[in-house]
Amino acid sequence: LQSDFNAVAPLEGRLKTMRAESLSFVGESMTWFQMEIDRLRLRVTESEARQATLEQERVALDAELEKLKESCEKDRITSADSHQQNLDILRHLDRCEKQVEQLRKQEKDLHSDNKELERRLKERESRIQTVEGQLNEERHKLAQMVPKEECDVLREEIKKKEALSSEWQQAFQSKEKDYLKIVETYSKKVGQSMPRKQDLRPLTPRPTWYHCQGLLDPDSAHSVDKAEMAQRMLQHVIYSSRILLSAYGLTVASQKSTHFQGYFKHPLAIPLHGGEPGADVGSETTSRGASKSKDPADHTAAEAASPSAPGAAGEKAGGEEGKEMPKDGSMLEPDVSQDTPMPFRHKGPVKNLKFSRKKTAEFIDDIMSRRSRIGSNGQSTPFLAFMLQHINETASNQDDAFEFAVNIYSAVRRFSAEPDFLAHLLLILGKLPDTLVRDNKQLCGELLRIFTAHFETGDGTRVITKQKFFYGLKEVLQNKDNKLWQDMVTYFPAGGPDVQLNFESLLLDDMYVLSPIVYALRLQHLEEVINLADRLEKAVQGTVTDGSKTVKYGLVDKALRDDPMFELLQPDDYARAFGVGLGELEATTEQDMHTFLELMKTGEVFHILFFPSMPSDDAELTGTGEMT
Repeated sequence: LQSDFNAVAPLEGRLKTMRAESLSFVGESMTWFQMEIDRLRLRVTESEARQATLEQERVALDAELEKLKESCEKDRITSADSHQQNLDILRHLDRCEKQVEQLRKQEKDLHSDNKELERRLKERESRIQTVEGQLNEERHKLAQMVPKEECDVLREEIKKKEALSSEWQQAFQSKEKDYLKIVETYSKKVGQSMPRKQDLRPLTPRPTWYHCQGLLDPDSAHSVDKAEMAQRMLQHVIYSSRILLSAYGLTVASQKSTHFQGYFKHPLAIPLHGGEPGADVGSETTSRGASKSKDPADHTAAEAASPSAPGAAGEKAGGEEGKEMPKDGSMLEPDVSQDTPMPFRHKGPVKNLKFSRKKTAEFIDDIMSRRSRIGSNGQSTPFLAFMLQHINETASNQDDAFEFAVNIYSAVRRFSAEPDFLAHLLLILGKLPDTLVRDNKQLCGELLRIFTAHFETGDGTRVITKQKFFYGLKEVLQNKDNKLWQDMVTYFPAGGPDVQLNFESLLLDDMYVLSPIVYALRLQHLEEVINLADRLEKAVQGTVTDGSKTVKYGLVDKALRDDPMFELLQPDDYARAFGVGLGELEATTEQDMHTFLELMKTGEVFHILFFPSMPSDDAELTGTGEMT
């Protein structure tokens, strides 16, 4: 047992040691546990404080959540109401758009109806004027009628006078026989021959001569002397006045217009001063068969209506080629140049009818008046073809028609350095329509009317300052380029801006005495409308493809819409050019390109852009500003 006890002693020591260590570990653990418990209690305290704070925040957030829920519900209800209102607004807008479309259709229909009513009104007014003229004629006839008794008495007197006249006629014939016998006997005695009956002519009535502000001597013995003096004086006056006015601006104005230099320098054209003094400006001595044009016109349509078609007088004239030309200007030289329209070309000389400015202008104006009476159908026909047709209808035969047509063209070419005849030449060549030529001729008359209405004083004085005159022109011609205005200033009379000018004298548009300002204004107007017409033609030709000769409204409208010069074009302008009513105008509507261009040139856009007009209906012409 002792040995067992001794053997257990080390184990007991180790157990005691383990017990002591265990107690030490328990003590340390208790300390650690106490420290951990303190830390946990501190954390619990902090957590409870944080929980209290969070609870307060939760309560606040719950309250805010309730408020937000209430606000959300209200917003949801408001949103639903707004959505419904938006849907109602969209439906209303849809209805408004449909109403607007209907109103537009109604407006187009009303516009078309209005145009038709205006046309009917014009026709009725024309008929009323015609009927009024007939009524006035009937009233005049009725006023000139006499009672039946007086008429019977007058008839008896007429019968007696006729019987007496018959007796006198017999006596006259008897005396005439006696006279012829005496003349025949006398002629045999003196050895003279009797003139042929067709060579006899009646005596012209004696003219009434006037002093003409000191130009003529009305008491001179012989009319032939006074007539010759009057002719020399007329030629001297027009030559001297043209020379003087050329020095004061006409020559410069003609040189500024580069577009028309080819027309001014044509061999047929005489200079502005009218040639050398004493020369017969009607004679033609310049050869022009080889002259060439840089811009030949297309005369296909005119050739069809030409009196010089194959077999006509043109070939007859060609048979005279090679004959020597007379020196007295009685014949027009052959003309086969490329810039001469085909109906006026002739291989042989043609009799020179020596048309005056007055006769030539009156003939062209008469043709324009006839075309205007026909309406748009006449405007779609080229002017040259219309003129030749009229000449053919009025002439006795083809030879006379050809001769007259060639002389008209020769006269227009001869005077083409002057605005009237330059416009007529452009009209014949198809460069301009009748309406623009008429605008050009009425341009300065309209300016004078506007200036008289706004600047004339109560005593009839038409004198204003140079500055007011210049800015008055700028106000009524607002679309003119600034460069053209700078050129215009050089044609004004000398002096500063305050110099007094008579605007009536400066705007005098006379065929024979050319005012430099009028000359420049009319040349600039022709140049402006020619440039715009070329611009229109180029834009329209750009819409044509595959060699087609027709244009469509949709393509033309798209091509001209972005051009600021054509923004004035309205649907009724297109409808007129396409030959349909406003309601029938569609994107696929087609028209012959040549006809479309001719009708567009006769529209209102050229007149609105370049013809004088006040800026607005209520505007006042002030003529204020500073000249530069």
